[in-house]
Amino acid sequence: MTIPQLTGHKYKYVGSCDIVDTDAKYIKELERTVEEYFDYWDYSVYEWKEVLWPQITALSIENRKLRAELKMLKSAIEKARRLTNQPLE
Repeated sequence: MTIPQLTGHKYKYVGSCDIVDTDAKYIKELERTVEEYFDYWDYSVYEWKEVLWPQITALSIENRKLRAELKMLKSAIEKARRLTNQPLE
């Protein structure tokens, strides 16, 4: 993506190195800029929906399973400690 050039130029939002001196070239430049924004938006939406959300969901499920396993192990250690009357660490 390009950053718009904010100078005293006739055409306010020109972000390319090409010479923009006519209305037609300026309109093409604006269309190119809008297309770049759409491409960036599509990529970021894909990144969230297809990469990050499934990864976050998988980690959440793994966390839930590990917490259940930890609770089960703690209860088994507590039960063994009560049965043997010895500190198990």
